[in-house]
Order: sequence, then structure tokens, then C-alpha cells
Amino acid sequence: MTRATDAGRLIAVTGTRGIPATWGGVERQCEELYSRLAARGFDILVYARRGYVEAGVASHRGVAVKTLPAPRSTHFEALVHTFLSVLHMAFVSRPRIVHVYSQGPCLLLPLVRLVLPRATVFFTCGGLDWRRRKWNGPAALALRLGEWFSARLTDVRIMVSKDLAISYRERFHCDCEVIHNGVALPGKADTGRLADMGLDPGGYALSVGRLTPEKRVEDMVAAVLGMADPMPLAVVGDEASGAGYAKRLRQQAGGCPAVVFTGYRFDAELAALFAGAMVFVTASDLEGFPLTLLEAMSYGIPCLASDIAPHREALGDDHPWFFPVGDVSVLGTLLEAAAASPDLRSDIGERGRRRVKEAFSWERAADALAALYNRALDRTSPERGKTERP
Repeated sequence: MTRATDAGRLIAVTGTRGIPATWGGVERQCEELYSRLAARGFDILVYARRGYVEAGVASHRGVAVKTLPAPRSTHFEALVHTFLSVLHMAFVSRPRIVHVYSQGPCLLLPLVRLVLPRATVFFTCGGLDWRRRKWNGPAALALRLGEWFSARLTDVRIMVSKDLAISYRERFHCDCEVIHNGVALPGKADTGRLADMGLDPGGYALSVGRLTPEKRVEDMVAAVLGMADPMPLAVVGDEASGAGYAKRLRQQAGGCPAVVFTGYRFDAELAALFAGAMVFVTASDLEGFPLTLLEAMSYGIPCLASDIAPHREALGDDHPWFFPVGDVSVLGTLLEAAAASPDLRSDIGERGRRRVKEAFSWERAADALAALYNRALDRTSPERGKTERP
């Protein structure tokens, strides 16, 4: 679906660290979606945070980028940056659509409504942020307020999973759209890069993502350490907050050579890690709709996943390798079974690759978002706060 740009049809995006995406699933989601929409003729402006995106970056893959200051603060970074971006919208860019990502930045929605009363407001929810353990009581309450604003002060609410949509509909009785994250099928990767990380192609379990308590990486480490013949585990990622979770994981591993912490890896190195993995493991107790799981599936890697709704939504209810959240014993048993069953690994991996190809492409997601934007851009007076009552 294509739409040529014209005056007064700007779509302004805030609530993310910005693009180019070097950090986080939301940023990757924005880069993949908005580069595709820009190629179709949409006029997009993404607000980026200084320190994550260089101030000199004015555009990326056809998308306009405006970098604004943001304090390096766990509690105030997103809020201050969103505030500055809303001021820029009010006095400079004057967008027709304001699209806010994540629940925390939605604390600024009353200001958006005040200074941009004619704009159509979109919101994308990638997860229930207030449930993350890094937030203390007051911060969690603030996020709950942001969540309430996201349901009540927006015109279009987009959820990345059916599970999130059900949560919003049941608790707030509001209309929601579901647009899953996507993934592009990978090309050939150079697994020769793995030797520098102490890994052998086809000989390790892989975990990829920011290291936060919700990922429960400690369960993976415990499962590997409990194996009679420990399967090498590559833990790719690090933590942003400095709260000590990554340090505790390294202490837990106790220098065991089977547990390899690679830190963040990007581009060709990350592709090599995916391409060379025997299995992919995600033990999370909280997810939105995990991009890293979709990426693993796109490589044809068989996946071991904790039994939570977003993982079932991605892998399908008939996937054989789910394990109860926190059950190290079952995870260890599955790792041993996977290591001993190359034919089954191949079959499960191919089924996952076909599933992402058929159901979870970025083009499909861009089609859905383009349809919603076109509907809003064609509407002369947006309907605000439409809700459905049980």
C-alpha cells in the first residue's frame, strides 16, 4: 500500500531511543517499519535521543530523524526526551499524527492533547512495562498512570501481541489493533567468526537479549551447569542499568568455560551467532512479542521457550519444546534431548522458519500500519477515545 506525501501529513514518532537502531527491540521495530513506510511515500519524523543517535544524523533509510537531549537516567530519560519532542512538535514540526511508543512516555499524552488538539494520536504497546522488576513502587505507579493514559487519551492503540490486546480490552474496554513484530529471512552468515568467541558452529545453545531479571538467564545457566556434559551456552547481550544482574550471572557461572558471555554483538557477528547455534533458548517470565525469538526461528534454529503466552503465539501451541517458567530441571532435560536428536532439531527448526515466513514478515506489519495511517490521514476530524463496552 502506497501513499504519496503532501503538506500537513507528517507522522511524528516518539517514545523510542531513535534510529538507526543499535539498542532494543522497539528501535529495531521502528527502523524496519518506518523505512518501509518511507519507501511507500509516507512522511515520517522519528525523534531520537542524543547519546544513542549522533546529533548529525538527519535521516536514515528515508526517514527524517531529529535528535534531542535526554539525561542518562533510568527514571527520567524517556520522560524528558518525550517532553522535548512534544514541544518540538507543537512549535516546529506540527504533525498530523503523533505516534507514541511504550507506556512510560504516555505520561506526556495530556500535554500532547493540549498543544496538538487536532492531531491523531497512536500508541504502540510492546509490553506491560510496570511489571518489570527494575521499577520500584513510585515508578511502577507512574507507569500504571501512563498505561491508563495510553488507553484513554489515544485514538489508535496497537499491540504487538494478542495477549497484550486481550489485557487492554479486558481491563480498559478499549479497541485495540494487533500488529506483530516481523523478521526478514537471513542470508548466508560467516560462522568462521565464532572461533574468536570460543564457540564451535552447531555446538552451543544461544540466548540473545538485554540482560534483565525478566529474561531469567539464571535458569539457563543453572540448567547448563546441572548437565552431566554441559552444553556450551552463549549469552549475547548486557544490561543497561548497571543494577548488577549481569554481574550476578557471571558469579553464578563461576568461570565455567561452557558459559560464554559475549556482551553485545551486532550485524555480521550476531548473524554468525544465530547461524551457528544448535538451539535457541528463551526463559523469560515477561515478554511483549520477542524479536530475538522470531530471528532465531528465521534461521531455522529449534527453540526452547518458557511457557508464556507470547512464546506460544510466536511458536504455535503445537511446538514441542516449551518448559514451565523457572523449571530448571525440565529445561536441562530438554537441552539434553535436543543435543541427542539432530533429526528432531532439524524438523522443529524448519517448522519455525516456515512459520515466520508465512506469518511474521515486516512487509505484513508495514501493510497493517500503513492502512491505519491512511485511514487517520484521510479523516478530517479524528474520533477520540472510541471504546467498546462489554
